[in-house]
This record gives sequence, C-alpha cells and structure tokens, in this order.
Amino acid sequence: MHTIKSIFLGVILLIIPVMAFTQNSTNSPYTRYGYGTLADKAFISQRGMGGIGYGLRNSQLINPMNPATYSAVDSMTFMFDFGITGQVSWLKDGLNKERKANGNLEYIAMQFPLAKKLGFGAGFEPISYVGYQYGDTAHLQVEGEYAQHVYGGSGGLSKVYGVLSYELFNHISLGVKLSYLFGDITHDRETTNTIAGSYSVSETSLLRAYGFLYDFGLQYHFPVGKFKSVTFGAIYSPKTAYGTTVMTNIIRSDQYSIMDNVSTVSKDSVFEMPETYGFGFTYNQLGKVTVGADILYQKWADVKYYDEKNAFNNRLKFNVGGELIPNRTGANLLGKLHYRAGLYYTDSYLKVKNSNYNEYGINFGLGIPMPDRRANQRSYLNIAFEYSQIKPKLNTLVYENYFKISFSYTFNESWFLKRKVQ
Repeated sequence: MHTIKSIFLGVILLIIPVMAFTQNSTNSPYTRYGYGTLADKAFISQRGMGGIGYGLRNSQLINPMNPATYSAVDSMTFMFDFGITGQVSWLKDGLNKERKANGNLEYIAMQFPLAKKLGFGAGFEPISYVGYQYGDTAHLQVEGEYAQHVYGGSGGLSKVYGVLSYELFNHISLGVKLSYLFGDITHDRETTNTIAGSYSVSETSLLRAYGFLYDFGLQYHFPVGKFKSVTFGAIYSPKTAYGTTVMTNIIRSDQYSIMDNVSTVSKDSVFEMPETYGFGFTYNQLGKVTVGADILYQKWADVKYYDEKNAFNNRLKFNVGGELIPNRTGANLLGKLHYRAGLYYTDSYLKVKNSNYNEYGINFGLGIPMPDRRANQRSYLNIAFEYSQIKPKLNTLVYENYFKISFSYTFNESWFLKRKVQ
C-alpha cells in the first residue's frame, strides 16, 4: 500500500509542472478572440454522459462541476483522478480546408473525507485554451499593392482549487470552491506590405492573469424507491474581477534593419469573469442506471474586457446523458462495464464580426473497472469519445468539426483504515 501511495504522489509532483506549461489543446482561429475556447468543466467520466454534473452525486467519482458533491465521498476513501485528451479538427471556409491535431494532459484532482459528512477536494483545471496560426492577404487602395497578415496565438487560463462540502441535514449538501486563476495568453500579428518598398510590422500582446474565483453549490437528494434516488443540484458563481498585466511590443522594420521598437506594460485595464448559474438533476438506480440533464447560463455580456462591456455574448448550454451498468456483480466483464452516452448544445460567448456560432456534440464513453486484491473494483479507467460541430451564424466564418478521445484513471482506495493486529 505504501508503495502505491508513493507512486501516485510522485505522479502528482511530476504532472503539476508539466500541466503548467502545456496548456494548448486546440488549434482554432476563433481562439484569437476573448479568452479563447472555454474548457469543458466535466471530467472524462462525465463527458461520456454528455457532460452532466450539477445534479450528479456519486461516491465513486470526483465531480468538479458542483462543490456540494464532495460530501458524498465514502468514509476512509481517497480518490485521485487525472485525464488526457487528443483531438483532430477539420476546418473549412468558402475556399480552404485544413486538418489539425492536438493533445494535452488536462487535469488532476483528489478527494477525501475530513470528517463525517465533510468532504475535501483539490486539483488543477484549465479555464480556457488559445492556439491558432493562420494568414490572409488584403489588397490596399493603391493599385498593385497588398498586405500579408500572419496571425498566431497560444496559452490559456488555468486554476488550482480547493473544495469543502458538508451535508447539513439529511439529503441537503452545500459546498464552496475557492480557485486561484493564473495563466498567459499571447497574440501575435505580423503584417508585410509593399508600399514604398517592402516593410513589416510585428505586434505581440501578452495578457498575464492572476486572481481568485468563487463557486457555490447545493444538492438535494432523496429516495424514490428501493435503491432509487433523485438529486437536484444548483451552482452559482459571482462576477469576479481579477488582476492582469498587459504587455505589448511593436517592431517596425524594413528589409535592411529595425526602424522602431516600442514596448509597453499596463496593469490598469479591468478584466472580469461572468456571473454564472447552473441547474441539473439526475435519476439513479443504484449500481444500474443513471440519467440526467443540466442547463448553464453565463452573463458574459456584463463583464469587462479591457475595461469595456458588451465585448461578449451571454452563453447558454444544455447537456443530457446517462450510463448503464448491465450487471455490476456478475462474472462477465462486459456486464460490469459502465456504458455512457449523451448530447450537448451551446452557443458561443465570443463576438466574431458582431456574430457568434453554435456548437453541437454527441458523446459516448466507457468506465472499465480495474481489479484489485480485494476484488471490489472501485478504481476505473474511463474513456470518452466526442464528435462536435461548430456552425457559425455567418457563412463567411470558419466551420469546424472535431473528434476528441479522452482517457482518465480514477484511483479509489481505502487509505484511512486502521488495520487490526492478528
């Protein structure tokens, strides 16, 4: 047992610095805007079920979407989860097509009880991803002259967090999640034109973010029959401002030398994260069936971005899904598998040419129980498959399709048992 603990603690220490410097998990021109693509808050086990989580209450998995779920952790239990994702994207506009691949180690998390009905959790999660590289050519007013633009960006926002959750009364649980936001987002633009001889302008902007975020959760769960229950859940996050440093650098040069190099640093701009509401429910038949649905609403239009409001659109997201376990206690491995499926829809918070896009996705997943020496099989290998389409409301914008495959390992062990001396 001590060997297993040492291995996993070593993995944690190795993963944290890797995750801090390997955030890119996308290659989309839409990440040129705002904070980029928003990360999925669901862990891999939940993504196979369409990403549900606000009303999901399961002592065998870590659910970061609702802080109130952490009070459901079994006594004497320690859980550890980490996930990785690979993605292939197909992009097209009216003239061009392109295929790109990305992959990343996404998150780590742990959860264990502090006392009866009191659960604790901590981890690392992404908030957003930025990653793109593309170019275009623009004809200028002077006949025969043109400008070539090359755009590039990288980085994203992340957070480390701690969670406390307590079951106040029978069937009612509350939770709070305190997160520290951090990360760098870099945007580059290089312009080359031929007016009065060839010259270029290279612009780099870096946004460095740091600050605290708060999430609050509530769950009400009650039985509706023998080994059957229903759970309603809700989350709330207030609009929060955080600290930033904005660094810009502009270099003008011709084919012979640098003509001008100007750098600025500012900490005066106001940036905010949106007020967020989430609601959901699940129906659970113990060890057999779970089905549920979620709705999320984020007031992005009210936040400040570079001091300005109305830089974004309000966002609405729906998720529905579930899992089936044919025969959890049987001898056949296929009967013990967790078969998962789900759907989701969301509109974008980004404003692109005064418009935005919708995203549709379908998910499938498996939870594979891992044998241990007590044969209780509480640890799981989780696999999720996702196919999504991004459909812009303007035909002149880029259409995206992507296929994503994700893996996670949920380590679930009894670490706090007092062994009896024979």
